[in-house]
Amino acid sequence: MSTHGNAGFRTLFSQIVQQPEEDLQLDRAALYLAGEEYPEIDVSSHLAELDAFASQIALRVGYDTAPADLARAIAGYLFEQEGFHGNSDEYYSPDNSFLNRVLETRTGIPITLSLVFLEVGRRLGLRCSGVGLPGHFIVGLDDSGEYLDPFNSGVALSAGDCRNLVQNMSGGRLEWTDEFLNPCSKHDILFRMLNNLKNVYMQNQGYGKAVGVIQRMAIISPGLPSLYQEQAWCHAQQLEYRLAIETLETYLQNADGPEDAKRVRTQINGLWASLSRLN
Repeated sequence: MSTHGNAGFRTLFSQIVQQPEEDLQLDRAALYLAGEEYPEIDVSSHLAELDAFASQIALRVGYDTAPADLARAIAGYLFEQEGFHGNSDEYYSPDNSFLNRVLETRTGIPITLSLVFLEVGRRLGLRCSGVGLPGHFIVGLDDSGEYLDPFNSGVALSAGDCRNLVQNMSGGRLEWTDEFLNPCSKHDILFRMLNNLKNVYMQNQGYGKAVGVIQRMAIISPGLPSLYQEQAWCHAQQLEYRLAIETLETYLQNADGPEDAKRVRTQINGLWASLSRLN
């Protein structure tokens, strides 16, 4: 059992995401992310489970297996044998963003199922990357032009399939650009996982939890203006006007220019007015 507690997991998450890209352990970082919601999480046993998946697949493939065949073997094992699948019924459950719960329930959303695939692939020497298509996260096999969709049982996709996917999901409103196929960094993946979680909490009016998520997004992308705005908004929704004001005053130090600063000062004045009506 873990004895880290919530504050401990925040510290561990902070430390791990400060690491350079090549040293960042994505699986461990994702488990630290989940630790704030699940303080009893046993990080090492979840990492051992990912090790075990890789060991099982290694028994089934040769040393010189081509990357596409290795990817198929991983997909077959995870999605057919182990039963990982997209959580279409409860797509907006917070648990879909927590790697421990994805491993326990075998269900997740595109990004967390992709993360499981990426981390098993990494253990087997498969060169693959997360690809953050708008609205749908997939995995790309590095330098091959081949992709697969872990949310849909690891089905293989060409670049053209990816393009069609985005067209369909956006109702044709998004102009395709090949940049959509660029590999995501591990920091990008963690940020996007947190962004999904933030949206779920905000939709469910879980503003306190949303603040914790936004604070972790800010650890990855410090000084991002929208994060201060959203955090202040969540505080204000909970009538935490002083915290909202503090957040916006911090933001003022990084404001995007005089117009932006003026707008934020107006918001701060509005919050002081709300506060004065309370007392």
